[in-house]
Parts: sequence; structure tokens; C-alpha cells
Amino acid sequence: MNRSIEYSQVLQLSDPLSSSSSSSASSSSSSTTFYTNPVLWTIDQVEEWLKANNFDDCVDILCHQSHIDGKRLVKLNQNEVLSLTNNKQLWLKIKSLKPKSEQSMVIQLEPPNTNCQRYTSSNEIEDQPFTHCCFVTSIRSDRKKTLLAFLLAFMTILFSSFIITIVDERIPDPKRFPPLPDLILDNIQPISWAFAVTEKLILIEMTTLIIVILAHRHRMIILRRLFTITASLYFLRSITMVLTSLPVATTDTDCEPKKLINFEARLKKATMIFLGQGLSSFGVKTCGDYLYSGHTCTLVLAAHFISEYTPRSCQLLHYLSWMSALVGMLGILAGHQHYSIDIIIAWVLSSRLFIYYHTMANNRTFLQTNTSRMWFWFPLFSYFEENVKTAIPNEYCLPNFVYESRAMINNWMESIRYSVYWVILFLFIVITYSFSFSKKMNFSSIIER
Repeated sequence: MNRSIEYSQVLQLSDPLSSSSSSSASSSSSSTTFYTNPVLWTIDQVEEWLKANNFDDCVDILCHQSHIDGKRLVKLNQNEVLSLTNNKQLWLKIKSLKPKSEQSMVIQLEPPNTNCQRYTSSNEIEDQPFTHCCFVTSIRSDRKKTLLAFLLAFMTILFSSFIITIVDERIPDPKRFPPLPDLILDNIQPISWAFAVTEKLILIEMTTLIIVILAHRHRMIILRRLFTITASLYFLRSITMVLTSLPVATTDTDCEPKKLINFEARLKKATMIFLGQGLSSFGVKTCGDYLYSGHTCTLVLAAHFISEYTPRSCQLLHYLSWMSALVGMLGILAGHQHYSIDIIIAWVLSSRLFIYYHTMANNRTFLQTNTSRMWFWFPLFSYFEENVKTAIPNEYCLPNFVYESRAMINNWMESIRYSVYWVILFLFIVITYSFSFSKKMNFSSIIER
């Protein structure tokens, strides 16, 4: 068990003339916990400190709901304290603790536990205070941000689907505007089944990614990053599609510009595109969504996330995911579904955005040097990564609902087993009684004869 003691106490212990004073200091520190480094306080000690300073009304929100220990207490800023408690005196008191936590020098007397099987606590990765929300009384900060990121991605993809319906109406007539010159497409013949292979690979990649995220211990942060990057890519794709309309990339097509009658018809078509996620395997047909390729973005992002959030020892999985992405991009070109420039731009944008985002997320210097500049240039990143304190370790465990479902199924099976036992017992009694009654009737008939 790790033990930590303050530097001043170590000096007292090392001085033979102060042995008596050190013993008295240790006894006083055992009776009250407020003379130690505030960073070392537990949640119970924080609660004692709040009550000792007449902040009893703040105990519930800070200790019972937000689970704030000493380390998190001294890191609270003024806005966080006021938003949680609306108590300025509490902020002044917490502010007075900060110099103590910074000046206290702690010496580790025993080596830390290096058990690799121990999971990293979520609080070690991200601060998770409870915040007020519009539709529930309180919600954990990390879950609130993940929900907002999901809504952002949802609305962006829906908006992109609506833009595709507008682009399809503005597509250049293939009879008047032939495909643009393309170095790759001009030298290969269209392969009808190639694009179908690409979409099958997309489904395999996305299924693998979903399994990886669900099995990952820090799945909330990963989902938040996936939704944020996806929203950025699809919003930019909507802008590039609507600004420039390119001719259809193949001569073998039945696409033609066709105006829809009203807004309701456009919204219906956009909904069908959204539900089918732009995949022709699900019955979705689009013609003018060039510059740049959404299929390529999906393949590259899935390969990046699989490689990032699985152990380095899973080299075969990484190799297969990147091979699937590469084969999928070649399938798009072989099917003449996109120009070469669409594939290149989608590859560069999705890969660079993923790398830049994770480089900043894994280096806290970006958020600490110039906060105002980061909030101006990278508002989504600054908001969603504000409380993430370190790089995410690749640790895996099943979600809580799996264990809850397993326990519920076990309870059901136990109930069913006992019910079966009672049914068998009841049938046994009925059959026994019927048999004995029939024997009795036969015996009575024999006597009468």
C-alpha cells in the first residue's frame, strides 16, 4: 500500500532533536486531515473540509453527485465553482488551497503499483463533473458532450443528405457534358461489381469499428471524437458539393437533371439518402455528389480509429483494415463512381484531420498555452477535449448493460428453473393421484363382482 508524507515531516523525522515534535505532529494530523496536502484528500475528507468551513449546502453537489476529491477540488476554476454552487465564498476558500497544493512537496516512500491488469479509472483520464441540462436535472459532463457530438454529427449528415438532393437537381446533363478527362478513369474500363465490393468492405470496417468502440473502456471519448471528426468532414463536403457541380464520371449512366416539385419531396429524398447512408446496397441512388468521396472518408476514418484504439500487437487487424480501405478506394475508381481527385482529396482531408485532432488531444500544451486562440480556431476541439487530461490507454471491458443483461437473464433462468420444478412436482402429484384413483376404482369394481 502506497504511503505519502509531506516534505516538512520528512525533515522532522530525519532530525533527532525533533522526534517528539514529529510524533505530536503525526498525532494531530491523524485527528484532522486538513494539515496535509489538499491534493491527497479523499472525497470524505473534502466533505469534512466543507462542513468545517460551514459549506454544508455544497456537500451534496460536490461530494455526492460530482464525486470531487482533493485533486479535482484544487483544479476547479471560478466559473466551475460558481456554476455548481453559486457560492463566491467557497471559491475564495478553494483558491486559498491552491498555493498549499502547489508548494507541498510529496515524497513517495514506496514504489507505485505497476500491475498492468489494473484498469485506469475514468477520472484519471477525464474530469467528469455533473452539469445541469435542459431535459434532465443533471448529467455527467462527458456523457453530455458525447450526446451533443452525436447530435452534431446527426444534423450534419442529415444536412449533407439534403444538399445531395439539391446537387442532383443541378447536375450537368450527361448528353451535353461528357465526363471530365481523368488520367486513371480514361485508362480503365468500368467494372460493374467493383463498387458493390467497396460497400461490402465499408460495412465490414464499420462493424469492426463498432465492436472496438463498445469493447473499449473509454468508449465515450472515442465516440465523441468520431462524431466530431465526421461532422467536420461531412459539413465541408456539403459546401464543396453545392459550390461546384461536376459532370457524371461515366458515360454508362441514366442520371439526368430532374427538378423536384417542392420542399417536401426534397426532404423525403434526403431522408431516404440519410437512412441508407448513401449506400447503393440499401437502395440509395445519387448522381452529383462529387468532390469529394464520402465512401473514402468512411473507409479511411474507420481504418485510423481501428489502428489507434487497438493494441499495437494487433498488427494483422491493422493490416487488414488498411488493405480494406485501399481496396475500397480502388473499387470506387474501378466502378467509375468518382473522379481520382475526389478520392485523393477525401483521403488527405480525413487522414490529416484525424492526425491533427489526436496530436492536439494527446498534447495538453495546445490547450494550456493560449486558451483564447484555441477556442477561436478550434471551438469544437476545445469544448469536447477540455476535460480530457491525458492520452487514452487501450483498455477493454464490456459495457455495463452487458453485465446487467447477463444478471437479468440469470435471474430469469433461475425463476424459470424453479417454475419448472414446481410444474414437474404438480404433474407428478396429479399423475400419482390419478393413477391411485384409477386403481381404487378397479379394486372397487372387482369387489362388487
